[in-house]
Amino acid sequence: MKLKICLIAFIILGLSYSLFLIFIKDNPKTISQKEAEAIVTNFYGGKVINTKLEKENSDYQLMFENKKGVYKVSVDSETKKISNIRLIEKKEALITIEEAQKNIEKELNGQVGQMREIKKEGQPFVEATIEKDNKHYRIEYDLKEKTIVSNQEMVSSVSNPSNISEQKAKDIALQQIKGEITDLSIVNTQNGKHYKVTVDDYSEGAHVYVQANTGNVSSISWYSEQPQPQTQQQPSNIKNDDADDERDENDDDSMDEADDHDDDDEVESSY
Repeated sequence: MKLKICLIAFIILGLSYSLFLIFIKDNPKTISQKEAEAIVTNFYGGKVINTKLEKENSDYQLMFENKKGVYKVSVDSETKKISNIRLIEKKEALITIEEAQKNIEKELNGQVGQMREIKKEGQPFVEATIEKDNKHYRIEYDLKEKTIVSNQEMVSSVSNPSNISEQKAKDIALQQIKGEITDLSIVNTQNGKHYKVTVDDYSEGAHVYVQANTGNVSSISWYSEQPQPQTQQQPSNIKNDDADDERDENDDDSMDEADDHDDDDEVESSY
C-alpha cells in the first residue's frame, strides 16, 4: 500500500515538473517598456521619443534621438536583441561659437565684443555685438546655416540728449543778467542748438546764448550806447546784427566829424 502511494506521488511530481517546463518554454519572460527603452539609451545614448509594442511579434518599436539624428529601432521583448535600426532624420553638425566669431569678424571686418548662444523657434543662434568704424552693431548668426541673419546698428540714448525748455533757458539768462526778457529765438551753430535770450534793463541789454542740450551759457553779447567791459565773443556761426548796427552808427559819427573839420578849414582859409 505504501509502495503504491509513493509511486503515485512520484508520478504526480514528474507530471508537474514536465508541465512546468512546458509552460516556461511556451511562455518565456518578456521585458517591460522601460527596460526596452533603457537598452536603447544605454547603447546609443540620447533620449527615446516614442515607444510601442507590436502585438504580432511582441517586439518593441522605439524612436530615439541623439546627436547624430533621429532613429527607429526594434527590440525583441524576449531576447532583448536590437534590430532593424533605421535613420529617420540626420542632424547637421553645428559650428562652435569660436568658429562663428571668426566668420562674423571676417565677413564684417570688425571686432566682436560680447557673444551668447540663443534659441529662436527651437533653432540655435548666436547673438553678438561688433564694433566697426566707431559704431556698434548687434548681430544674429545662424549656427546651422552658418550665416548672418540680422545686422542692426545700436543707437545710444546718450547721443541724442533732450533739450532744456524755453522757460529754463529764460531762467538761466536771468541768473546772468537782471532785467526783463524781451525776446527768445533759436539759433544753430557749429557747436549745436542755442537759445538766444534777449534781456533788457531799460538802460542797456544783452543777448544771452544758452546751449539747448546742456543749459550752459556759451556767451553774452551786450548792446548799449556805452561799451561794456564784460563783452564776450559770441559763438561761431551766430550773426550779431546789433554789432553791425553799432558799427554803422560809429561810421556815421565819424563821417559827421570829418564834415565838421572840413567846415573849420574853410573858415580859417577865408581869413
